[in-house]
Amino acid sequence: MKRYLIIAVLVALTSCANNNRELSYSDVVHRMVDFQRLAQLPEKGEESGMFSSHDRKSKYNHLSGTYHNWSANDDGLTPQFIRKKGDDMVLAEMDGPGAIVRIWSANPGKGHVKVFIDGQKEPLIDMPFRDYFNTSKLTAFGYSNLVYETNARGFNNYVPITFQESIRIVAEPEWGQYYHFNYITFPDKTEVEVFKKNLSDEAKEALQRVNQYFENDLGERPSESSASLLREETVVLQPEEKQSLVIEGKRAISAFNVEMKNIPDSLMEEVLRKTILSVTWDNNDDPAIWSPLGDFFGSAPGYNHYKTLPMGMTEEGMYSFWYMPFESLAIIEFQNHSGVPVELDISLKHEDNPFKKNNYGHFHAKWHRDIMPVEEERWPDWTVLKTHGEGRFVGMFLSVWNPKGGHCVQYGGEGQHWWGEGDEKFFVDGEDFPSTFGTGTEDYFGYAWCVPNLFQHAYHSQNYTEDNMGHQSLNRWQIIDNVPFQESFEAYMEKYFPNKWPTQYATVAYWYLDSKGEDLIGPTPVDQLYGYETPYDVYKAKNAVDGEEMKILKNTGGWASNDVFVKETLYGKVSGHKALIWFGREKDESVLKTGFNFPHSGQYSVSVNKVQTKDGGRFSFYLNDRLLNDAVSFRSAKDQTPQIENLGIVNLNEGEQELKIKWDSVSSSGKRMMIDYLKFEPVNK
Repeated sequence: MKRYLIIAVLVALTSCANNNRELSYSDVVHRMVDFQRLAQLPEKGEESGMFSSHDRKSKYNHLSGTYHNWSANDDGLTPQFIRKKGDDMVLAEMDGPGAIVRIWSANPGKGHVKVFIDGQKEPLIDMPFRDYFNTSKLTAFGYSNLVYETNARGFNNYVPITFQESIRIVAEPEWGQYYHFNYITFPDKTEVEVFKKNLSDEAKEALQRVNQYFENDLGERPSESSASLLREETVVLQPEEKQSLVIEGKRAISAFNVEMKNIPDSLMEEVLRKTILSVTWDNNDDPAIWSPLGDFFGSAPGYNHYKTLPMGMTEEGMYSFWYMPFESLAIIEFQNHSGVPVELDISLKHEDNPFKKNNYGHFHAKWHRDIMPVEEERWPDWTVLKTHGEGRFVGMFLSVWNPKGGHCVQYGGEGQHWWGEGDEKFFVDGEDFPSTFGTGTEDYFGYAWCVPNLFQHAYHSQNYTEDNMGHQSLNRWQIIDNVPFQESFEAYMEKYFPNKWPTQYATVAYWYLDSKGEDLIGPTPVDQLYGYETPYDVYKAKNAVDGEEMKILKNTGGWASNDVFVKETLYGKVSGHKALIWFGREKDESVLKTGFNFPHSGQYSVSVNKVQTKDGGRFSFYLNDRLLNDAVSFRSAKDQTPQIENLGIVNLNEGEQELKIKWDSVSSSGKRMMIDYLKFEPVNK
């Protein structure tokens, strides 16, 4: 508790510093946990955006007012820099005062990245890009909950790099591939303490405090007023019943917790989607919050345990720490559209609203699907949020239904090999070209390479996954990197795979908006809340062990993966739509060892379903060290051609089996191998 009180004091000092136009480095750091500041309407000069390695073939023609190559998708492959100076590449440059508040990459390399600030000729930071994500290489980056690689291969660095006059980021050759540099700017005439490699004791203490909080105390509010009041209620809703909680006065909700009671696991998914949370501020005609209860708390389908800074689902219940001020009245409404009674234990903390009237925004959160479609030239943009007025965008939750898996050339165009290729695009105050233009859906959420692994950190999580072949649940919170707007804000996520594929999105957008602003998102009809997903049954071969089920135990050859989708034209022939892929490599032993579990002892006829390719090679197959065939060819005149080949008869004992594959480097003209499955047909004696 003492740590939270210290953070509260420092947040208060930050507010005072902002008024005096002086910001210490620790003031900036504490914006990483300052929920109250998000409700404050932005001042002139406050901006947020991103430099990235997006495909620069996407352009806006100011003369014709049209978009060109808007679906271009060679992010990180076409020139991924602003300009070149000799062999060096300028990745970012801007005037201050401001700060870089997030660095991300999917593939940082050994080439140096140099950071120049305030016109200095010598770089403030000069080291390999991969070391920006290594806590042992620079003392200022030595905080493992601010600088890390996710469990899904995304590299993230949230240590602020502040500057007063300007910043320029330059990369040498071999620096890697793919980058984001998220920035914020401060109002004119702000004096900000610039970043130093050798941090002051005060700066170290501020970073360490946030780091420790992220490590140990997510799920606990980082600061709390000593005068806050606790409101606890138990609400029991019969089917179609609606009940409300009312808070009167000039107040602010600082913590909101809900626990579901007595709901069977088999019904939890439906109940969470069909129980609606609606919140109306200050007698407005329309709710500012409208969402299925589970989705509002950042995860779906069902109840999935995770913790992030503002939101989470735990054993004790769901929590939200978004700061929600209002002038005179809050009406918090719950409605049950499920067919069973719903019991909710609700806990609210609220305190005096510290803001002057018209100097703060109301908190908004809206769930929707497929609203406000864009014109054809803007394909594949999918609308997350359109709003008018003053405020701040603070993040999104995205629920994905993608039962087929990846690879959609038919509808998505060449190169669209999985559902998450799409970039985020944020247009602020009527911009023609977005000041935030991303490099991939998973990149926005802080991971990379479509890796379907669970992870949770303070600002983002993948808290539910069905291995990219079903439901995915992701969120990203923009706290220090919130996006201020003075007139309007539009957020889009590129969605290459259409609903008919089927790939279907639902989202909750979170933002603050002034009391006169325009929220364009209305409620979703009840019959479109649950069960809207288009069903699809994935083909699975009988008596088979799929390649994606084989664990890679040892690899002395080239690249190998058990998570590669084949082309969609093969989805009716390739079991699970995936294959085990491996490449032989010269001057090595070039052996791949895999393991799998087999349930029944007996004698079996073994065959392999090969996915043959133009660069396919010749391989030897050994099962439990017994040679099955030393000349299995994976070569064909046409790419990705399935063919079944018999490998012989084997005796197996139930349990773990080992499949060893050796590349024939002498007689092979190709190196690739793709296995759909091994089939085991019982031999009748």
